[in-house]
Amino acid sequence: MTKELVLKENSRSVAGQELPPIPDCEKNTGTILLFYQYKEPEWTEKEHKSMLKKVIELGEKQNIKGRGRVAPEGLNCTLSGTAQSIRDFCKGLRKMNPIFSETDFKITDNVSPGQLFKSLSIRKTKELVAYGLAGEKAPSLKEFAGEHLEADEYHKAMMEKDAVIVDVRNHYESALGSFQPPSGGAKLIDPQMRNSIEFPKWLNDPATQKKLNGKKVLMYCTGGIRCERATALLNQMSAAKPDELKPKAVYELRGGIERYMKTFPQGGFWKGKNYLFDRRMEQLPGNKTETL
Repeated sequence: MTKELVLKENSRSVAGQELPPIPDCEKNTGTILLFYQYKEPEWTEKEHKSMLKKVIELGEKQNIKGRGRVAPEGLNCTLSGTAQSIRDFCKGLRKMNPIFSETDFKITDNVSPGQLFKSLSIRKTKELVAYGLAGEKAPSLKEFAGEHLEADEYHKAMMEKDAVIVDVRNHYESALGSFQPPSGGAKLIDPQMRNSIEFPKWLNDPATQKKLNGKKVLMYCTGGIRCERATALLNQMSAAKPDELKPKAVYELRGGIERYMKTFPQGGFWKGKNYLFDRRMEQLPGNKTETL
């Protein structure tokens, strides 16, 4: 059997690090940026309004296009621009507020023009992910967030038989592709949610909790943002009712499927396509050209 190609350098976060250098880009191509950053304690109403204004001004200054959400709990964006303007935008955020030095900016260069955004839309919202857990309802990430595993570490964890893998995405995304752990390894659980607001109810179900008790819980999503609150909610519930819900450990895939595919360009344990919330629409591992 051919040894799986693993690009460990692609699995590491750029939080607190230099941004990746600009590669030799093909003519007329652009760059896509995915990132999120949670804020605890939350921004005040005044700070929230100010951050919205500043992000829009920075985007317009760098001629950035795309979509974003600014909530009291943080910022989440999917943007496009030139390789230089995207990096300048990231540096601008870091200069604007030290919290963005903690941000894991995921940058993809050499994207065809047809897959780039045409306009900029940054919206003011109550939550970054619609779990129905805004404000005081939100489990603290500082206190309860799951442990982050790099893509290569997560890959190894999927081989463990005492682990379960929870897909935190919506079912229409899961139907396009998902992790398929090896025989004798972890068991995949698909909550089959229509939208994220159904996740807390699914997690409260005794049948769900029975599947998670005593297991290493490995959560994953597209880019990581949905797993932040999801793992925190599980750990918070476990702390409140340890006799009813007690997983062995709770982990999340740092950088999500997007980074796993860059780390395992031959696919690893991933089968199918990764649904994307930008004009690319879907993603395959780097060395794959069709759905497996």
